[in-house]
Amino acid sequence: MPGAADLAAVYSGAVDLDALESLTAFREWSARSPGQRADPSRFGMLAAALGLDLEHPAPALGVVGSKGKGTTVAYASALLAETGLRVGTVFSPGLVRNRDRVRVDGAVLPIDEYVALLERVDTALRSLPAPVDGYLAPSGFFLVAGLAHFAAVGCEALVLEAGIGGRRDDLGRVGLTGLAMAEVFLEHTDLLGPTIAAIADDKVGAARPGTRFVSHLAQSEEAEAVIRRHADAIGAERTRVDDAARAPYAGIVPEGLGGLNAAHGMIAARRLLAELGQPEASDEQVRAAAGRVQYPGRLSRHELENSAAGSSVVFIDSAISREGFANALRHVERETGAEPALTLVSVPRTKDLPGFRALAAGLVGRVVFVALKRVHLDYPERDEWPGEWASAADLPELLRSAPTVLAIGTASFSSEVLRHCGVDTDRVF
Repeated sequence: MPGAADLAAVYSGAVDLDALESLTAFREWSARSPGQRADPSRFGMLAAALGLDLEHPAPALGVVGSKGKGTTVAYASALLAETGLRVGTVFSPGLVRNRDRVRVDGAVLPIDEYVALLERVDTALRSLPAPVDGYLAPSGFFLVAGLAHFAAVGCEALVLEAGIGGRRDDLGRVGLTGLAMAEVFLEHTDLLGPTIAAIADDKVGAARPGTRFVSHLAQSEEAEAVIRRHADAIGAERTRVDDAARAPYAGIVPEGLGGLNAAHGMIAARRLLAELGQPEASDEQVRAAAGRVQYPGRLSRHELENSAAGSSVVFIDSAISREGFANALRHVERETGAEPALTLVSVPRTKDLPGFRALAAGLVGRVVFVALKRVHLDYPERDEWPGEWASAADLPELLRSAPTVLAIGTASFSSEVLRHCGVDTDRVF
């Protein structure tokens, strides 16, 4: 285990920020035993050591779901801030780096504040008894760090994204005013349960007695039945967000699947404003907030210098379903007049790999599967993919090898591509 001398080297600038995060946020996770899982009690113990009241934080909107959480978080936070509130936001994961996770009014913390925050939380963590039944998850470390910082700087509203799940996630130990639930897929079945109903039950379980409202995207019948029962059981008002609910936001939020999540974020933010006794957000505030959101990796467009073709236009999307892949392909064709000359795909078996394979087989341009070695994802075998195969080390060359490139897959893949594109993520609005 690293000691005070190691941390002193980090804080003096002798070690980079990745090393600092490894020594603090990822320390218990890195030391876990094979097969060991997170211990939910560690989060509560750490919060208590920091003097936090998890049951009564600032009014908080929790965001759960299998896909679309980040967009929901970004637009909800932007609208709350547009009305004049000081807003603390936790993303899980960050856009391209861990420092992106904790934000105030859309901006990352200055580096000295971020370093001091990690040091403060790690000091409290080291004061706890050594882990016995499991570790503190990195997402829990950043969540409690965010809560500590938001309390210190007087944030008036919070938007908090879950890591994995809801009830089992550390977010489920925070007293939430409201819960926004994005679309639910069959994912993480080893942790959340073997069926859509079980997964929906875990995710909506982040809302506990005292949570005033639950908003959710239109779901499968079995998922909606679970959400309805849980909301009724805890006495929470329930709002279903479908295409009709998105209609008033047409022309304000993006098109496609991301637009539904964006509208959902604003609908949930407006409901939180009502709980705070704040005036209703005006149409002008909604438009201004939407116009300020800069959330790359969701059908975002970037340009890279390309010695062979002058420049490459790179489209990045974090879709993990056949429908999302098809939507991204249509978006590129609308923008450029043709299918992408090169498509880079990175999705594990736990997502809609069959849907991706089916669409990839019909594309005219090259389709390359990119496997990231730094993440533990259940990628297909090489012969399971109907196209070329590459690793993260090949990305710099691939991204510059064609005039139009679509990079699509998990959030970790989008983050990798965004880094190579040099995208500034210091502000999301």
